[in-house]
Amino acid sequence: MSLPGAFTEAMIEHNCEALRRAQGSCPPVAALHPGTARAVPDAALGIRLELRTRDDRWVPLDGADPMAAAASRVAPLVNQPQIILVGLGLGYALDRLEALGSQAKVLAFEPDPAVATLCMARRDWRSWIESGRLRLLVGPDYAGATSMARWVDVATPPAFSVSDTLAAQRPKSTQGARTVAARVIGDAESNLDARRRFAGRYLLQTLANLPVILRESNAAQLDGLFAGVPAVVVGAGPSLDENVRALAQWQDRAVIIAADTTLRPLLAGGVRPHIVVGVDPAELNARHVAGVNGLDDSWLVGEGSLHPAAFVGFAGRTFTFKVSRHEPWPWLEAHDAGRGTLRAWGSVITSAFDLALRLGCSPIAFAGLDLAYTGERPYCSNTLYDTTWRDVLMACNNWTFEEVVADYFANRTTSWEPDLHGTPVRTAPPLLSFRNWLLDQMAQPSAVRFVNATGGGLLYGPGVEQGSLDDVLGGAPVRDDLRSRLREAHAAGRTTHAVSATGLETLAAGDTPDEAALLARWRAFTLETVETTDIVAALHDAASRL
Repeated sequence: MSLPGAFTEAMIEHNCEALRRAQGSCPPVAALHPGTARAVPDAALGIRLELRTRDDRWVPLDGADPMAAAASRVAPLVNQPQIILVGLGLGYALDRLEALGSQAKVLAFEPDPAVATLCMARRDWRSWIESGRLRLLVGPDYAGATSMARWVDVATPPAFSVSDTLAAQRPKSTQGARTVAARVIGDAESNLDARRRFAGRYLLQTLANLPVILRESNAAQLDGLFAGVPAVVVGAGPSLDENVRALAQWQDRAVIIAADTTLRPLLAGGVRPHIVVGVDPAELNARHVAGVNGLDDSWLVGEGSLHPAAFVGFAGRTFTFKVSRHEPWPWLEAHDAGRGTLRAWGSVITSAFDLALRLGCSPIAFAGLDLAYTGERPYCSNTLYDTTWRDVLMACNNWTFEEVVADYFANRTTSWEPDLHGTPVRTAPPLLSFRNWLLDQMAQPSAVRFVNATGGGLLYGPGVEQGSLDDVLGGAPVRDDLRSRLREAHAAGRTTHAVSATGLETLAAGDTPDEAALLARWRAFTLETVETTDIVAALHDAASRL
């Protein structure tokens, strides 16, 4: 690519690498389409971008005077803490915000990959990116959009700005960007609501689990443990009833990574997972693994905030992790008790997938991952939830199956989407969100092969093949060392730390300014949904069992 003046390929590489580190992906590099856009030499700016109109005219993308246009665009935004820009162009709006001393965080949507490439070539944006003030999503796919909800703060609604020229000349592309932006904001609002409802539980249960966290192993020890070994990530969708037969046949050929909801169905089908992953802190969720006997050769990879009952059956076989660096993890890290991170996107299956990546597994196959109500069923057989579903069927023995289904879904938000065979199937917004996040990750450049062996549902798109477990594992060698390697990793991941029962009791007293400030910080993390007395009680309880 030949670039004029200050526009350099080296600058593209620097900025793209910064974006890759900051948001996990970088925009695709592309050239302007000669029939719809062009770069015109400009003595002052280096180049000026122009768009071709539907009546065959050329109009400047950033206006006849880009600096004046940028000043007008950002004037109402300069005091906003967070801005969503649709139509970044060459980034003159960012220049103007910078000149005015604005510290706003900007999430930019640029529909045209070629325009984004030229923006990345025009100047060094690394200070913006590395300080957490700029994230960039590029059309038409806007890869990485699902992850942006964790970056967007909707406690105060973000300001919204759309390029006038782009809206007038490229209305379809502009609307596409606006739709994705609305989805990001919606996901961010859901995250904020979840924080209000669950942050107190995260904090108090993590404190209650300190004896487990401090005695058991660090999930970071699992990184690269099974490089090149096949993995099967198992979800509790209706299709698992069929998949479990093949899993039973080939379970000694791959690492079986089971969502906690699938433990009972797998055991009922003769499959003993190597790893069970748990991330949901609800007491109900702990019941999927609590009270299950004979798990002496399965290992729990559990988020530190799980309900304490989830850990009981895995004593001596637990790796703990965190999903983000929220409280009280910074304090634990300061005492040499930090734990590795697994990503989570609203579902345990996303953390199980991330674990497979971190283990170094390839190929990674999926079973029971319908992400839809295949056959109008919510779950596979033998889950706790399926028992509830069967109770509903029994209680409605004078109804047809269709009547029971209609009643079950009457107060649930659902939609119909074509499944991987093109047949309409019922699904729900959270399931689509999980699907979109998984597809975003699998679409990234990678040497890992991803195969959906579910046989139904909605997991299809760029980056994931459709196949069967027989296809993936039939020719794979027997792996008889997987459980022993997990045992060795567990021993290696148990580290010394500076947390003691006496230290917890001292912290609970809150006698020093630093201790009182820490307790206040923890309370603020919960959005004041817990009292200091709740935190103190959790610390006393942990100290008594440490």
